[in-house]
Amino acid sequence: MDTSLTWQDNGATSIGKALSIVDFVGSKGPCRLTEISEHTGMPRSTLLRVIATLIDFGFLRRAERWEYRIGLKLWRIGCTALDYENLHEMVLPALRKLVTETSETALYSVYDGGRAVYLEKVEGLHPIRAYAMVGGHSPTYATASGKCLLAWRPEDEIARIGAEAERFTAATRVGSKAVLLSAAEVRRDGFAVNRGEWREGVWGVAAPVFGRDLLPVAAISLTGPKDRVEPQISRFSRAVRVAARELSMHHGCVLPEESAEPLRESTPTKSRRAEHHRSSSSHRSPRTKK
Repeated sequence: MDTSLTWQDNGATSIGKALSIVDFVGSKGPCRLTEISEHTGMPRSTLLRVIATLIDFGFLRRAERWEYRIGLKLWRIGCTALDYENLHEMVLPALRKLVTETSETALYSVYDGGRAVYLEKVEGLHPIRAYAMVGGHSPTYATASGKCLLAWRPEDEIARIGAEAERFTAATRVGSKAVLLSAAEVRRDGFAVNRGEWREGVWGVAAPVFGRDLLPVAAISLTGPKDRVEPQISRFSRAVRVAARELSMHHGCVLPEESAEPLRESTPTKSRRAEHHRSSSSHRSPRTKK
């Protein structure tokens, strides 16, 4: 049974128009304006107005090549409806293991419009620990998880975020050149470190979780006070890379077990990212090369 919504099916109500767009983009994936217009039958002026409203509310977002994608807000709503069951099953064991190994707070984050959004958290075992809230967000250029999510974005996007960066502490790296350099270091090392760059005295270590398109879909991190994290950077970085490799396997990307390090490649250009996204539609799970 075809349950897809169309403008004609739902009359001329604003809700019907919005739902028809969300349903189509959510089912098909990234769509151009012409594709949405052909499916819904809406006049271009009406379509642009409804899409603009959906973007304002976070239900849609603009992607590359003038395409539209489902916004992270809809994903959050869907997870709420499912009681986060699938995410819990995949992520929570990895976070709990990290806390057991390190005693520090462990976080699972995703990228959303230049920010890192925390989807899961397991509190550390110390009475004094870093504060982070599920559903909260942080700047990608100033946190360990954010740096991992930002590092494989298009170079012009990284440069723009760097140019707009706000200095939170004396350690915050701002400006296009500094943030581009930071991204290159993350790609080189396979992990990121936050040295009190967002909150004074709060450090963190993170590694990217890759999907089958060989691009980060999330980041897994440890965070805590400087005096506990700084002496343990080597051990913590190894722990988050091992956890990230295991989670990457759940997303269809197999990374080298002996190194537990993700890809070490230059920042994808727009054309290379498009090529990666096309490859993600295949049924093969690509493997990284040593």
